[in-house]
Amino acid sequence: MPGNLEYFRLEKVEASFSCIMLSPSLVEQVATQADLNIVDHGELINKISLYDSKLFQLSQWLEDGINNNGARGKLYVESLSNLMALHLLEMNKTSPHKQLYVSKNLSEQQLARAIEFMNVHFDRDISLEELAKLVNLSQTHLIRMFKQTTGLSPYQYFLHLRIDKAKTLIKSREFTVGEIAGILGFTDQSHLNRHFKRITGLSPREYMSTWIV
Repeated sequence: MPGNLEYFRLEKVEASFSCIMLSPSLVEQVATQADLNIVDHGELINKISLYDSKLFQLSQWLEDGINNNGARGKLYVESLSNLMALHLLEMNKTSPHKQLYVSKNLSEQQLARAIEFMNVHFDRDISLEELAKLVNLSQTHLIRMFKQTTGLSPYQYFLHLRIDKAKTLIKSREFTVGEIAGILGFTDQSHLNRHFKRITGLSPREYMSTWIV
């Protein structure tokens, strides 16, 4: 085994594993944005504990985003990739007392630009890179500052915006749920149903029934 890498053996137990590879360019970009040193890959692996709950959760979310036929979109996958790279680098930082970020809100102009972009492009798969360029921030800083300002990540905000538009279309009673899913850029009706119920507590059809006189 390389270095001091910990390992364990499972016998007579079903197990599965996932291999998630972050591109070196992404890790380098995040390291530069966070003012962190880039370490040798072997050294990075040796710093990972046998079980890291945050890393495990991020990897689960990222795997779900990748394997779910791209239904969650680029904004979701790019955000998680940045957060995973940042977490790995933070685990490796040489100075544990260094404050990587000072809590800071987006300016009113930056927030307005980002929200306007989401409103204009609600029907397509926008990317974190597009939003970051729009407000002249790195992707890593945008994630942190957007959540600091709104209480939601860019992906969560965009999803809530879409669901709000779905509510408006449902109340208009001009479209079927399937048509609304297409109008808002969801991959299919089940994709809309899942997110709508998670956010509102009701399925689109249940919500529709509350507006039928």
